[in-house]
Amino acid sequence: MRMPLLDVAFYLMDSARSPQDFTLIFHFSDAPGVDNFHAGAKSAMNRFPTSASCIDGQNWVWRENKYFKLELVSTFSEAESKAAIERFINEPFDLRHQAPVKQALIQNGSSGARLITRFHHAAADGLSAALWLGHQLNVAYGLEAIETERGPFVEPALRGLSTSVHRSQFAFDGASDCLRTSRSKCSGTRRWLTIGFPALELQKACRRAGGFTYNDLLATCTLEVLSEWNHCRGGPPWPPPCHSNWADGVATEGHPYNDPRIGLWVPMNIRRDSSRGFGNGTSRIRLYARYDANASLSEKCREVRRQVSWTSKNGEWVVPDISWLTRLPSLIAGPLLRGYLKLSSVDMATAVFSHAGSWIASAGEAFEHVERIECVGLLHPRQKLAVNAATHCGHTWLTFTYDPHLFDAEDIQQMAHMYERQIAMAREQL
Repeated sequence: MRMPLLDVAFYLMDSARSPQDFTLIFHFSDAPGVDNFHAGAKSAMNRFPTSASCIDGQNWVWRENKYFKLELVSTFSEAESKAAIERFINEPFDLRHQAPVKQALIQNGSSGARLITRFHHAAADGLSAALWLGHQLNVAYGLEAIETERGPFVEPALRGLSTSVHRSQFAFDGASDCLRTSRSKCSGTRRWLTIGFPALELQKACRRAGGFTYNDLLATCTLEVLSEWNHCRGGPPWPPPCHSNWADGVATEGHPYNDPRIGLWVPMNIRRDSSRGFGNGTSRIRLYARYDANASLSEKCREVRRQVSWTSKNGEWVVPDISWLTRLPSLIAGPLLRGYLKLSSVDMATAVFSHAGSWIASAGEAFEHVERIECVGLLHPRQKLAVNAATHCGHTWLTFTYDPHLFDAEDIQQMAHMYERQIAMAREQL
């Protein structure tokens, strides 16, 4: 099958310093047997044939299941499990000779089993990963029949808009600030830290407050943490010393104020049918800390909701015309695309934020057996942090993905504590 345009783009963006794959870590206390996991994976590869294909030129070529291997690892401590997962996540990923889905099963007698699944973004986005894993687990737990015949290659049908904007009206005059680090050269290595907190009461509080969603709350908390972090590392004060009008960046007391230019890169599902279609059906919008920094948390969340509504209506998510990628040899198109995204005039935002909620719950009945979810995201050289949230069975897990050449583990622990303070504030204010 000819690769769809978004598949080509993610394949060309892939590099040693910016690998374009992400990992979902599922924790089980009652995991099925290894053979059940393997049968479910083979069935999922038949249902979604791109996941059992390799790239030849700009085509997906079916390789059946011969390139898939469920790696089994037995460990005796949490440190051993963490090291095994880190090794697995940071192995090279060559789609010319490997299928775009890799799995490992970490078995530890004291902490149960963990299923580690890497998806290359050239083949799948977050929703596709949930569809694939949902089918695998349903088969593994005996809730669905095994599919023994290969299904058709079908790419997601994407939404469009007759007129669209390339830049939000809330955007800064120029790119967002980068997240401040003591070092600047990224390595492509990824590590992560996950925190968790109950979600049900916060979700109810958001509905009671009105005017914003639980997703808006999590995004706003992320903006606040990034603003505070940059201030702690020598950026502008946060909150500012006087009441500011963030729409124009000028303090109301008459003093110009150099406001922090903090933005989030937020993936957005643009499928016509939001819950179907294996492949890449994700674009992005950008959200900014363009609110009164001294406002209440509820008011900040409502401003974020206003941005989400505006960008959704006006089509910032519309995929730009990058069809030229398919007309150039990969050796030329890849460096051109990666070079363009590194331009200082291109707003790649300060960090990535995503939240998976409803579509995880609808992906498969067997997801009820998953006790904890961690998502190790992908990083761009100008996006030094990814904050990926997953809400499942009344609990939210928030994973910070970082490059250990840019941040120390203590740095990320500090960010996590900042986020936990934001959540505690939300419980008090909402």
